[in-house]
Amino acid sequence: MSLIIDLRCLQDANYYERGIGNHARNIIRHAPGRFVGLIDPTLPPLPPEMAALVSEVSPHAYIPGASVLLNPSPMSPDQNFLARLLTDPAVLKAACVHDFIPYDDQPNYLTHPINRLEYFSAMAWLKHYDVFLPNSVPTETRLRELYGNVRSAVTGVALPPWVLGVKSAAPRHILMIGGDDWRKNPEVLAAAHGGSPVLRHIPLIITGHVSPALAARLQALTEVELPGRLSNEQMRDLYASALAVVTPSRAEGFSLPVLEACAAGVPSIASDIPAHRALLPLGPFFAPEDAAGLARVLEDTLARRMEIIAAQAGLWQEFSEANVAAKVFAALAPKPAVARGAKPRIAMLTPMPPEKTGIADYSAATVAALRLHARVDVFSGNAISAMAYAGSKFDAVLSVIGNSPLHTEIYDLTLRWGSAVLCHDARLLGLATGRGLTHAARMASAELGRAVSEAEILVWAEDESQREASFLGEMARAARPLIFHSRQPVALVQERFGVAARYLPFALQRQFAVLDRQAARSALGINPDEMLIVSFGFITRGKGIPAALAAFAKLRARMDCRLVFAGEATEHTASFQVLAEELGIAPFVRLGTGFLAEAEYRAWMAAADAALQLREGPPGNISGTLQDAISAGLPAVASHDLAENLAAPAYVKRVGNNPDEIAAALAEIFRTRPDTAAERTAYCTAHGMDRYAAALLAMLLT
Repeated sequence: MSLIIDLRCLQDANYYERGIGNHARNIIRHAPGRFVGLIDPTLPPLPPEMAALVSEVSPHAYIPGASVLLNPSPMSPDQNFLARLLTDPAVLKAACVHDFIPYDDQPNYLTHPINRLEYFSAMAWLKHYDVFLPNSVPTETRLRELYGNVRSAVTGVALPPWVLGVKSAAPRHILMIGGDDWRKNPEVLAAAHGGSPVLRHIPLIITGHVSPALAARLQALTEVELPGRLSNEQMRDLYASALAVVTPSRAEGFSLPVLEACAAGVPSIASDIPAHRALLPLGPFFAPEDAAGLARVLEDTLARRMEIIAAQAGLWQEFSEANVAAKVFAALAPKPAVARGAKPRIAMLTPMPPEKTGIADYSAATVAALRLHARVDVFSGNAISAMAYAGSKFDAVLSVIGNSPLHTEIYDLTLRWGSAVLCHDARLLGLATGRGLTHAARMASAELGRAVSEAEILVWAEDESQREASFLGEMARAARPLIFHSRQPVALVQERFGVAARYLPFALQRQFAVLDRQAARSALGINPDEMLIVSFGFITRGKGIPAALAAFAKLRARMDCRLVFAGEATEHTASFQVLAEELGIAPFVRLGTGFLAEAEYRAWMAAADAALQLREGPPGNISGTLQDAISAGLPAVASHDLAENLAAPAYVKRVGNNPDEIAAALAEIFRTRPDTAAERTAYCTAHGMDRYAAALLAMLLT
């Protein structure tokens, strides 16, 4: 391709360091082959190290033969400069998208008429781009809210090389990488520091340019060191000696300090905003305006410092310079159907209804949404074969994989022929053991770098809390790309197998009208006055059933209630029945309804007063039935892992597998009867299958 890169942001000292400049420099360093760099001759010259990488410089946008334009900073002033290229239908236009913070907070950023004109002009020009490269999933979400179902690929932002390999020194201070922008919010950290008897004795350092007025406000709140803008070497030294790094921003598109701390081996604490949740799935978080809450989080973090460092250790690895640049340039190569101006054609290999698996139902919903954007050929059951993989008539091939022997044929074909893979589970132990214990032990040994015996595999199969291997290695090496619905396996395959997997948040597969509780109870024969708890799914080990039964026994001693496990029994069900009898609750527990048809499933969802969905084992789990409960507005109690991976609203109570905690959470739901309508509506809007399908298609085509 004849590539043009707009380099004007690197002529502006305000953009060159960190942020946009860091992202642009990384793109330029990894550009594939020769390219033309656009500059503005009225601005300062390019820095020499950047000028040396440019094959040819153009002082204007009249460039015959151009086929691809890449703009690293499309919201910076004077986008009219690119008018000739942006209006040329023969040129593929791609834009890096960092955020829409000025548009979303106009009173703080767009008060001057000239600034407003330049910014809204840039927003108008953005409509001319063909491909968008948002730096984060939240930025992509906002992009789609403003511009519709655009073609996009989330790239992230590369960590600067100087932060890698930081050698920890004796920790001495709390650190914030700041600046004079209102949204950076250093005052809340200063207030938390000055208001805590524990924290005020620890040095506090806030870097970046600070105006005299802001410096005075900070010094009035606490004793703080304000060293200003620092060199890379100085920043490296500050990270090396940090007890913790706090990023209290009110808004961000992407936040480098959050990941820089993780890479430097320092606990990263962040304000609870979407950009930070996308980078730190498990926190720790605090509300941006809550100084007292931040003080509590900081104190707790310092007390558990090594634990938090370990939990965050792998989060930064997918944001290497090479990985981020590869995503950028891969997105610039259109697929054959895109080049033809036609809908892309996708082959999808997956279980489909009436297969007895939640993945079949989810795939059916996915296919329906994908067909709005692409031609989708589904291969399921006896139709699964190598023909879908080996031919060239498809723009992409998607294999859907889950943790059971049901997926063995698709799994084997993927290893042989390669494809994109949507993996519904954070581990494939069940699929691996379907080939026998010897095969599973060999896979686990290769992953862990030690000998794993068949006896150990049996222990893991009985109790997943003991499991160490993920069994994802073969799939990680074959998939292009490998896509998960939770962040933990993304980090794991990067750490263990060196593969940059993709994260795609789980979407709603069902819509629920207003539930008629009394009609559903009448149809199911449930007492209209009895409190009903329903747990959905196959009755298997790993679902936390012993903890659920123990919790129900405690709850039953306090109120009239019933527990139903709505799903198909398995070979483990009899042992759970024995436990229910030992606890004296057998008359009030139903362990299995049989596999539920759609109407029956919806009836149990309508009849319930609360859902209960638990999981055992390492993190990374997803529950379609829990998301159905959210979609139905049904209050629920769920394992922390399930709830967090679904970004569940507040009417889902997070619990560990502790019976007292579970019983207390259920009792709280019954006591308060939460009104879920507003949160349900917001959640359903944010997690629609239409957005999911568009994002999935973008991953398949880039």
